[in-house]
Amino acid sequence: MKTFTNLLVLFFILITVHSFGQTLLKGKVVDEKGKGLFGANISLKGTYDGATADANGNFQFKTFEKGEQNIICTFVGYEAHNQKVTLNSSIVELTLKMREIANELNTVTVTAGTFEASDEKKTTLIKPLDIVTTAGGGADITQALILLTPGSQRNGESTGLFVRGGSAQESKILIDGLTVQNAFNTPSPDVASRSRFAPFQFKGSAFSTGGYSAQYGQALSAVLQMNTTDLATESGYVLNANLAQLSAGYTQLSHNHSINGTIAYNNLTPLFTVYPQNIDWVKIPEQLNLSTSYRLKPSAGENFKLDIIYGKSASGMMFRDVEDYNLTKFGVKNSNLLITSTYQKALDKDALWMLKSGVSYSYNQDDLQAGTSNINKTEQRSQFRTTLTRSFEDNNNLLFGMEGHHAQYDLAVQQDVKKHDYSLIDDYGALFNESEFYITRKLAGRVGIRGEYSSLASGFNVAPRFSLAYKTGAYSQVSMAGGKFYQTPDYQYYYQNKNLQFEQATHAILNYQFIKNKRTFRVEGYYKNYDNLVREYPSQMGYFDANPQRFPSGKTDNSGYGFAKGIDVFFRDSKTIKNGDLWVNYSFCDSKRLFSNYLTETQPTFVSNHNLNVVYKHFIAKPMMTISATYSYTSGRPYYNPNNPIFLSERTPDVHNTSLWINYLTNIKNNFMVIYLSVDNILGTKNVYNYRYSADGKTRTEITPAAYRMIMVGTYITISKKKVLPSDMRKE
Repeated sequence: MKTFTNLLVLFFILITVHSFGQTLLKGKVVDEKGKGLFGANISLKGTYDGATADANGNFQFKTFEKGEQNIICTFVGYEAHNQKVTLNSSIVELTLKMREIANELNTVTVTAGTFEASDEKKTTLIKPLDIVTTAGGGADITQALILLTPGSQRNGESTGLFVRGGSAQESKILIDGLTVQNAFNTPSPDVASRSRFAPFQFKGSAFSTGGYSAQYGQALSAVLQMNTTDLATESGYVLNANLAQLSAGYTQLSHNHSINGTIAYNNLTPLFTVYPQNIDWVKIPEQLNLSTSYRLKPSAGENFKLDIIYGKSASGMMFRDVEDYNLTKFGVKNSNLLITSTYQKALDKDALWMLKSGVSYSYNQDDLQAGTSNINKTEQRSQFRTTLTRSFEDNNNLLFGMEGHHAQYDLAVQQDVKKHDYSLIDDYGALFNESEFYITRKLAGRVGIRGEYSSLASGFNVAPRFSLAYKTGAYSQVSMAGGKFYQTPDYQYYYQNKNLQFEQATHAILNYQFIKNKRTFRVEGYYKNYDNLVREYPSQMGYFDANPQRFPSGKTDNSGYGFAKGIDVFFRDSKTIKNGDLWVNYSFCDSKRLFSNYLTETQPTFVSNHNLNVVYKHFIAKPMMTISATYSYTSGRPYYNPNNPIFLSERTPDVHNTSLWINYLTNIKNNFMVIYLSVDNILGTKNVYNYRYSADGKTRTEITPAAYRMIMVGTYITISKKKVLPSDMRKE
């Protein structure tokens, strides 16, 4: 008992000694305005001693540590605070002032000219699901983007992206930063073709309608950058069936890698049976697509991707030849291969240095029959691309990059007994440097410079670019962008003239954006000045060939010029109507050019002055359905009338289109299923896209849609281990 009493006394003595040996740290954690930060974590580096700030930001804790120590304070959304303190067995009082992290939630972001469609920005506007549920978009990436974003327009008889007064040739599509040589299926005369890609191949995209980054080039108007999906999240099958397509895919996920394979067969016979066509098809379009993708993620900061896509198609139709005005057969046989591979790696543990590289190869062959003429076109492109990015504090970064391309174009034309062979090679290289920086929390900028060389253009150019943005309020900002942009002329011109130089455009953009409570409003004004455009001089003075499929001929030079100016307005409201999502965009464009075989400076035939798209989507919980309706309006475009002495002075009728898309979402034996119905031009409006005249100008033919109304019915089934409705199909 005495021994126990002595031990108890000794214990209390030790406790007292240790109590006197402790240091009490107390104080307050505040932001830059002096407001307490509830929940901030405070600790001594290398120890377990610490505390959490209370509702007023106050904290206190004791420690036995002595001498000079580091105190660390962390809080979500703020930079980690590191401060030295001296502990001397007494009370230490501190005020820890924390600085808010510069991120998209609380700082300005550079947005002029660009619509983000990824999860990398807090100002996300478009997701893959938005594309496949947009009525009138036909689940086609480019067509849906035209309906959802301002600045581009839909020309019913022409293939490609027409952006802010630019031709389809002036817009480029990239996958993971790599140029896609043939992004669209080969078109038939006056019939627009779809893009080759499915929306869910990509996790997101950025559509730059002007003033785009120095990372990209060879586009006078716009760049659509699509980013492929990462490592799969589950194994499973996907089945799709509709009136035009049967497809099946399988994904296998194993630890840190996944592989996917998809086969799709398209045949439009059932669809054309339901809805008679305005076109006399002698070979109904048929297509076979095979694709595979491989993903490997060896570590958290490392990623490898490989995608292979192969397509083979054939079609045939009767069309009215512009020259002799007789019905002529036009047939298309196409083979297309695209291989892309990218690798990304963080070069240090803090991911301050990031390396991204990629290579690709594309091959496209068209066998065309136009009356008695046979045309064989082969295009190949090999390319590589590498970027190195260094990140600094406050979201500042510096990027260096380079890319190289080797392209080969071969053309063989057989006309009766005459045969002409052409071949071209273009070696293209570019170096670029770009920096994003925050001058203050409200003022951000991006400056870059790009240097390019093309063996076809026989020259080197230097293209400076810049963007600047200022946050005018908690939810609003203004931004501006501009720079020089170059593009090698259409390669077909080089078959006749090897001395053509780079075409040029200068962009100037001013943007205002307001985002609050799931509502977005943007208005953007722009001006583009064109120079060094290619002009053609026909052998017959005053003669204009209106045939859009004509082969460039005669003398050419770089004396063309022009301009485009206008305003784009965008509004999205996902708040006002419960479970509703409204998109409205309007574009006005004023453009004139003297280029190609034009006789004088005038508005190009591919430009309309006014474009309006209204898209509404609604989610219904019971039964689980999504309904989308779209109204599109395009004002008339210039067309050539040989009987009118004023060149391209007449306009086509305005185009109106109202479309509907209904998705019914359900589960069959715990597997996700969608049954969908889409109706394009539900009112059956008899739109006219263009006019073609006979050589003597006495007879005119209307260019109309392949069908005035189109209905598609189909189903989409996912069979996987995940037995619930995918989260991105649920309305928040």
